[in-house]
Amino acid sequence: MKSHPLYLYALDPTHIGAGGYRMGRVDLTILRDAGSNLPKVPGSSINGATRSAAIYSLPDDQRQRAMAYARATIDEKNKNHPHKGSQDPVASIFGYAEGDTEGESRIGVVSFRDAEILAFPVPTMLGPRWVTTAHLLENAGCTKVPRPASEEQVIVQAGAAAPKRLNLGWLLLSAEAKEISFPESTKGLPVFDHIRERLVVVHDNIFPAVVNANLETRTSVSIDFETGAAAEGALFTYEATPRGTLFRGQVDVDDGRFRELAPVAMPLLEKALALACTLGLGGMTTRGFGRMQFALVK
Repeated sequence: MKSHPLYLYALDPTHIGAGGYRMGRVDLTILRDAGSNLPKVPGSSINGATRSAAIYSLPDDQRQRAMAYARATIDEKNKNHPHKGSQDPVASIFGYAEGDTEGESRIGVVSFRDAEILAFPVPTMLGPRWVTTAHLLENAGCTKVPRPASEEQVIVQAGAAAPKRLNLGWLLLSAEAKEISFPESTKGLPVFDHIRERLVVVHDNIFPAVVNANLETRTSVSIDFETGAAAEGALFTYEATPRGTLFRGQVDVDDGRFRELAPVAMPLLEKALALACTLGLGGMTTRGFGRMQFALVK
């Protein structure tokens, strides 16, 4: 099994819905991790968007076979003509279920893990800064990450313009300048270099509060096509993680059980991820949401 870190940098606000409405500050909330209460991009969302995009990343002849298989899994009429998943170029990589094929099922060569926030953009008097924690950086492979002494202190990236105090939205905290490491695999990529220079390490206890206090909250309304005005009773609000949020997930390639398919999986995976991230992950992609810039570390 080979594991590849997957970084997703949000070019647009992102809305991965929790499903349904609720009474509270907003109608449509975003999905959060049950333990940390932090927004995330579930592996199922990445997998679904990537698998769908993979069909359109294939050459024409293979695309027709993949589309025929996809239709057979969802269209009752086509289920009378079952397909073998092993013969489908997409299903052979992403897996297939019993009932979708001729009585067989098999897991995918690739598996997607949930993408958690690694660095979150917060407005300050000095411009945007990307907030993270020592724990998150260590999980990403960083070593010797400095830790704030208390909840009232932050660590800022060492430099000539390092401040003594820094506001994070509504918080004003004392700041200490130290060298903050960032995953080595991201060096040389302009987006990550920009984040690295503006990195702020906060205490683990306040990180969820900082993130949830700086989410976007938007209001939308349906338009009555006859009057051109807002439709009565159609006002709703929803949350989104802001553009600039950096997520870190993982893609596993099972080269132990599928030695022949593993070399084929990576090229298709990269093409499919590029298309999926261009089209957008999550909901409301036609409203300017969901585009990502990705980096898959090999």
